[in-house]
Amino acid sequence: MSFPPVSIRHRTDLRLQFQTLSPEGIVFYTAQHLSARAGDFFCVSLTSGLVQLRYNLGSGTNVLQSTNRVDTSGGTWHTVRAGRTGHQGYLVLDGLEVKQNNTEGGMSTLDVATDLFVGGVSDLSSISTFSVENEPVGFTGGVRELVLNGHDFDLTATGALGGANVGDWDGTACGYKVCQNGGRCTALSGADSDSFMCTCPPRWTGPVCNQSAYCVNNLCQHESLCFSDLVTGSYDCFCPLGWEGRYCDKQVGLSMTTLKFVGKSYLKYRDPKFNTRNLRYTQVSFNFTASRNEGLILWMGRAEHDDDDYLAVGLQAGHLKIAVNLGERLSLPLTFRNVTLCCNKWHYLSISLNSTLIQVFLGDERVLFEDVDPFERYVAMNYGGLLYLGGFELHRNISTVTSGLFTKGFVGDLKDVRLYQDPRQLHFLQNSEGFNVHKSNE
Repeated sequence: MSFPPVSIRHRTDLRLQFQTLSPEGIVFYTAQHLSARAGDFFCVSLTSGLVQLRYNLGSGTNVLQSTNRVDTSGGTWHTVRAGRTGHQGYLVLDGLEVKQNNTEGGMSTLDVATDLFVGGVSDLSSISTFSVENEPVGFTGGVRELVLNGHDFDLTATGALGGANVGDWDGTACGYKVCQNGGRCTALSGADSDSFMCTCPPRWTGPVCNQSAYCVNNLCQHESLCFSDLVTGSYDCFCPLGWEGRYCDKQVGLSMTTLKFVGKSYLKYRDPKFNTRNLRYTQVSFNFTASRNEGLILWMGRAEHDDDDYLAVGLQAGHLKIAVNLGERLSLPLTFRNVTLCCNKWHYLSISLNSTLIQVFLGDERVLFEDVDPFERYVAMNYGGLLYLGGFELHRNISTVTSGLFTKGFVGDLKDVRLYQDPRQLHFLQNSEGFNVHKSNE
């Protein structure tokens, strides 16, 4: 089977589950070219019953191999997690981790352009000769989960781009994730062999157990989102920006100058002046008070692909953490550990990026001054006119979007946000969207 590519250039994190009837076979493969001289590649395969991860970033093949063998009778579901961050690789089979590859130096990006192949490719002679240990053979067995960098692939005929000699592994309509949230699937016999029924646990309902029982007939208004509250046995309404109240039935008005974020909330601002900005000189400032010592406060950038430029600001263990990407992720995150910024105290933060020189002021004190790229390979930050505050869209995982820079949304208050040298602070109800952002009473 083949699937469309996703961005895995700087970071690759693959998770899959499989049963096998053979000790040999290519489970997953992608490369720069479909030829024996494939260039960069990333391959997970079976070799003599062991799981191998092989990848080449342009400076030689890295190999990691499991210490435990798989069951080749087809009776055991195995879970594999394989990947790399930069040139450092890892491999985990059924919870047993191979010690991380300690390769030093060399290339750190994976440049691939082919589709993502599961189980093999149409012409086995077109894969890299270095991607497998023995002669390349296709995989014989079943795969029931494939997640790559947070993207969960639909392992069906409609979800794949193409494939050949692929059938239904268990022969019923009950796939691995047909019934969600712990629901039990029962295949229905009769003329329609594709029919099934889900028996849902008490807190879930719907044909595939994907609807909260607490949200049935909910009273949330104005396109707000209903989230079940398992503690109270009820539900909460997550209001769109500009609305408040238990059922999001009260309009905030125009005086929303201070924002309150609660962790599962975000604001996305589109800068109407983006086309006139000088991208070689970026400046942002704001006042904030945190109620938790972890969280993403601000992300200036598109946040769509690994290669997108960004300026990221947040807290880690109560300390200020800032990361900049002008291209190729050349600079490491910067952390100011001299002061703890949590909790419940207002701080003024000003950040300027002049070409590759970054300055950070906390109050009147300059706490960071560093050249993030002394060779000036990239000197402008193309943020695409987008600014995220507090987190990202609620269906997106913060750790996945930020490649592990931050894992949680911001909890606290934010005000007086200014971009560049604009004399006026941002008006949050204009050019913005968001959910679960409240008007602060400070």
